Amino acid sequence: MTKEEKDIVNGCKRGDGTYQEILYQEYGPMIKAVCYRYLGFQTEEAKDLFHDIVVTILTNIGSYHKISSLGSWIYRISVNKSIDYLRSQRLRRMESTDEGTTDYPALEHPHDTLTMKQLVEFINTLPVNQRMAFNLYEVDGYSEQEIVQIMDMTPTNVRTLISRAKKSLREKIKAYLGKEIDIL
Repeated sequence: MTKEEKDIVNGCKRGDGTYQEILYQEYGPMIKAVCYRYLGFQTEEAKDLFHDIVVTILTNIGSYHKISSLGSWIYRISVNKSIDYLRSQRLRRMESTDEGTTDYPALEHPHDTLTMKQLVEFINTLPVNQRMAFNLYEVDGYSEQEIVQIMDMTPTNVRTLISRAKKSLREKIKAYLGKEIDIL
């Protein structure tokens, strides 16, 4: 743990608003990115979850153990809270994992490049279960077996979700660019 991390942790443990603000400024963008990736960019749900995560971190900062970096600890909490939120929503909505096929018409004026922002927007249009499986596998680096446990699904269902997410993203990218590219 760096001296700066130690100062932030100790200050937050004391309830010092200055250090709480430093933690918020330093790690807030990463927390927002995780929330937006799992719940959708600029959605009210993502904004609410962001604030819940910050409160959880500040409330539980005393349980932080110096085994990993403060950023890693905060990232893990952010991912876990996002997954828990989606899991609770899935139980409420009993959402289907099969969204059917969607046609993505080719654009009249295809774009030359795909920006990271556009890719994130495409990911955010995926059905919740596909987005969650894709993010866990491709972005966060979880193994299929870990995702099976996190999502409480069979290995076949997890592989299907990841496959469908990739297929849908390839179709969206092809429609956007007017050509296929090999990134997924």
